[in-house]
Amino acid sequence: MDTIRAKEDVLEKITYGFHVVTTRADRQELSTRDRDYIAAGTISWAMQSSFEPPMVTIAVAKDSDLNETIPKAGSFALNILGKEDKALVDDFAKDSVIRKDQTINGYDFLNGTATEAPILDRGIGYLECELADQVKTDGDHVLFIGKVVNSDLRQPEHLPLHEWETGKHYGGFPA
Repeated sequence: MDTIRAKEDVLEKITYGFHVVTTRADRQELSTRDRDYIAAGTISWAMQSSFEPPMVTIAVAKDSDLNETIPKAGSFALNILGKEDKALVDDFAKDSVIRKDQTINGYDFLNGTATEAPILDRGIGYLECELADQVKTDGDHVLFIGKVVNSDLRQPEHLPLHEWETGKHYGGFPA
């Protein structure tokens, strides 16, 4: 049975985690911003794509601010969420709001030491990545491939947040 619903049912069985991608670009490099800009957003499609050198691939929706900002910055951070970080999934699904008190959507961050991409103070760990390549497809997402240049596993005893633990289901079709 090859219906849209059947495809959605099968796609929902692929396991996904939730992560927050962050990046920062200088205002001179951005056509749609008038100041230095931090973009941040929730993603569920991320995977390790090379052992040597260590690389990851992330999929970002084409209409996301991340799609303009990551190529201009040449880097991004993949913040890995733990089970304790469920609130961040929704908090970063909307536009990012940077406050003067150095928060993104109310969460503290530091600048990455290798890329200056914002690193959230929440989550079980992070990967700082230099942009190695991007793949634009006919679909609604762009793939960004990043070479891992810095990382930290801050909470090794914590488990990663999986999609099914949030009550959200993403099978690649609009709800």
